[in-house]
Amino acid sequence: MRVSVLLTTYNGAAFLRETIDSVLAQRFSDFELVVVDDASTDATPDVLAACTDPRLRVLRSPHRLGVAEARNFGFPHCRGAYIAAQDHDDLSRPERLAVQAAYLDAHPDVVLVGSEVLISEHGRLRRTDHLPGSTPALLRWMLHLDNPLTWSSVMFRADAVRRLGRFMRAEYEPADDFDLHHRLLALGGIARLDETLVVYRWHQTNTSHGQMDRMFNRAAAVLTNAYRPWLGEDAAAAAALVVRHLVDRQPASDTATLARLGGVLERLLAGFCAATAPDPATAAQIEAYTARVWWLATRAAMRSGSPTALRRWRDAAGLRTGFRPTARDIAGSLAVGTVRAVLRRGRSASAPK
Repeated sequence: MRVSVLLTTYNGAAFLRETIDSVLAQRFSDFELVVVDDASTDATPDVLAACTDPRLRVLRSPHRLGVAEARNFGFPHCRGAYIAAQDHDDLSRPERLAVQAAYLDAHPDVVLVGSEVLISEHGRLRRTDHLPGSTPALLRWMLHLDNPLTWSSVMFRADAVRRLGRFMRAEYEPADDFDLHHRLLALGGIARLDETLVVYRWHQTNTSHGQMDRMFNRAAAVLTNAYRPWLGEDAAAAAALVVRHLVDRQPASDTATLARLGGVLERLLAGFCAATAPDPATAAQIEAYTARVWWLATRAAMRSGSPTALRRWRDAAGLRTGFRPTARDIAGSLAVGTVRAVLRRGRSASAPK
């Protein structure tokens, strides 16, 4: 068995059959679909009972486990050398398993590969803001600033997870996938294909809905662990800044906060490059990506009503190598920020004292 698709579900009857059909329609043939029904109370058992394809194996947990532990419950039953993750509401395109298995076959130093995804929201498809052309070396750096991988798009080596000793760590749920990615970095490379192989369906019953604060707190805990070798006791504060302004994309409320974020980026970049010693081409990619991230954080601060954030961006020369925003973007962000700053001052002046 080359590939096991691991799908966990809880009360997913509204989406489950279409998701299962997308997996069973794969052009790749050497796979099994292992579904863990995490003690659903809706029609999920009936949906699963109606699927008679012999490639489908259904497990039912004796009680509600939660997402991470349901994945742990199913993992020992997966017989494939490669494990493809699948959420109960996302769709795999027919070529997904073939493309990802071929990639792992050809790249023995890579332990996990994801793909680009399309986001389906209210019946409309939109693309992510991911940059094309990321290499495993660049993705290693990206994982220190954000989570650039969608769980339903990843395929990983089962033996690599076994070497970790533990699959998902429930204490990091709902950022348990982000935690897994970081732990796997110790064993090999992580890649993301530019090819769109998965449709991520965004809706009000997504697991992340209602858990955003918890997810960001857990992501900050993952990054704190990653930053500690470079930043020491400053790691937790740095991780909180990165999660708020780069992962959650909240604009810095003032230029002092933006300056702190820039200082964190400079220290992280120095620590990462010292630890990984990238070749010149990779170093250039890393610098350009960091410069783009720094501009987007500055742009958000400017447009939220802090036009003087532009000075902070200019002051951080070490974060501007390899990427420069267009003059139009700079001028537009400055104009929007100036108008909002004026309006804010007007509201403040007219407020009752």
